[in-house]
Amino acid sequence: MPKKRVTLNALTTTAVELADTDGFDALALTGVAEKLGVAASTLYTHADGVDGLKYLVAVAATRNLTETVRNAAIGASGPDALTAMGFAYREFALDHPGQFASTLLPAKLEGDELATAKLTLLGVFVLVYQAIGHSEHEARLAARATCSAIHGFLALEHTNTPSSDHDADYRFLLNALQHGLLHTHAASQT
Repeated sequence: MPKKRVTLNALTTTAVELADTDGFDALALTGVAEKLGVAASTLYTHADGVDGLKYLVAVAATRNLTETVRNAAIGASGPDALTAMGFAYREFALDHPGQFASTLLPAKLEGDELATAKLTLLGVFVLVYQAIGHSEHEARLAARATCSAIHGFLALEHTNTPSSDHDADYRFLLNALQHGLLHTHAASQT
């Protein structure tokens, strides 16, 4: 009987689903293989062990997060776009805990798939800051500050139980980021 083949897309989709339901740390080749109805050894065609599997999830999750954040900005501009993007970022983290946890995985090499996916996410924020009037350099700095603050908050929230206090804290963070970064830009223009 011939071996059943598994596509990279099927492997990644299944691994992403399992990361969200069972947790990113619990992700294992055997669980994915079982879900796909194949032997774990079949997955080595696309993933170099559990680390390779987690890397695939991190790339897919970062792309999914980017799409979510980008879609949130559609139809909004300036501070409203930044607020919408910030709330979409948090909603993604809360609705997809396994995927969010995977986004904490560092890239293997500069310019690899994960590094590129992370730069694409950053680029969405850069574009919004440029549309507000920041220079490319200022927009990149503002985007890095925004992403770092949001991601850091969500990473801390991810390790604790979300609560209504976190909602107010997160709104405060977004307001402080906007006020500080937009005020800094306005001051540099005078």
